Amino acid sequence: MLRIHLVLILVLMPIVTMATPADSIDFRLEDHRWEHRLLFVFAPSDTSETLVQQDKAFADHDAGFRDRELLLLTVTRSDRGTHRTVPGADPQPLTEAATRRLRERFDVAPGAFRVVLVGKDGTEKRRDAEPVTARSLFDTIDAMPMRQREMRESGGG
Repeated sequence: MLRIHLVLILVLMPIVTMATPADSIDFRLEDHRWEHRLLFVFAPSDTSETLVQQDKAFADHDAGFRDRELLLLTVTRSDRGTHRTVPGADPQPLTEAATRRLRERFDVAPGAFRVVLVGKDGTEKRRDAEPVTARSLFDTIDAMPMRQREMRESGGG
């Protein structure tokens, strides 16, 4: 009987391990300084109307996010958040500690909707209380001196 239990444990353990979600990311702003621009979308819940509108506005704009080295982070409630390299990518969960730090750092209440753009230098560049269009966001980034230099160096402008 002991052998049967041991065999079952050994056979089932890989299945349980494979079903475990990806590890949460303990996101820290300073780890991305000079590497990425960061776009934070804070929403009251995963299903809030403003978050749904914002997600629709970014749909089909993955290339624009990649070109501008822009990461998308969504923070809902006070303890949940996700990180995506582009809007269409699979979200990776953030740790509760990371979401709390982000809400505190940007002073966003759990019931509020905010879109916050942070430049590669780590400073806040834009803050909106309503969903923004991808074009408006890209125009803001493209007007930044560092982005202007990036476009000149890549032959894109």
